[in-house]
Amino acid sequence: MNGNEIMVWAVSGAVIAAVIALLHKKGKIGRVSGIILFLVLVIGGNALYAGFIQPRMAGSEQTEEIDRALAALPIYSTIKAQEPALYSQLRSNILRLKKEGKSQQEAIDTVKPMVSDLLSKRMNTAPDANVIAAMQVSLEEMKALQARNDGTCFQFLYPHIAGGINTAKVLPPELFQKDLDTMNQLLLDSGSGQTAQPTAISGEKAKALMTPVREKLQQDYGDQLKMFNDLSAADVDHAKVCEISISLYSGILALPKEESAAVLRLMLGKQG
Repeated sequence: MNGNEIMVWAVSGAVIAAVIALLHKKGKIGRVSGIILFLVLVIGGNALYAGFIQPRMAGSEQTEEIDRALAALPIYSTIKAQEPALYSQLRSNILRLKKEGKSQQEAIDTVKPMVSDLLSKRMNTAPDANVIAAMQVSLEEMKALQARNDGTCFQFLYPHIAGGINTAKVLPPELFQKDLDTMNQLLLDSGSGQTAQPTAISGEKAKALMTPVREKLQQDYGDQLKMFNDLSAADVDHAKVCEISISLYSGILALPKEESAAVLRLMLGKQG
């Protein structure tokens, strides 16, 4: 019980005692009856507060706290406006995870894959400039994590294999914010009401555009590329995989803008 709650109970007890004393003075109740009534009211009130009022107040405060945290991140405000059903699901999951004992940040991190799925779907139709900007930021993040030399780059690229990371903790603050801003802008510029349209390139042509990139990787890394056949294998060199991935995306971004965006959609976009 916190200080405010103690104060409330102290004042409430004093009021109850004063009312009972007045009733006793007027002869409405006896001394023993007054004591019993006081105990019943205090104990009953405490049980009502602990079992019903306090949990509802705590739940309300927790909900308000989560709403404030999400409102502070523009990407969630955009999702709320564009995809209200998804936002409601995200919010419900965060609330459930908080009740299960996770911290607020852990709960928000846990629902990030749902946001990533939305971004992957939007990649299919987002303007070329947004797709390229998103990949440029991701490439910056890969390089920053690779420089740490602690395995976080591999975790960032392949969370389903090595477990994800909390990018808010491991990335430089300015780069983390840049990521949030870039992804939010991709959502704002795509979806209903979209003005700039993506360059239309067939899937077959997009695959063909990858030929020089693949050839360069084969020339530079040779048999090391076989590690990508099973990234969960015990002998996979995680640092080398990240190095190759950085080279791959650097090569794609070196293509002409329209071609680069088309290839990235083929690789990163998600249907449905």
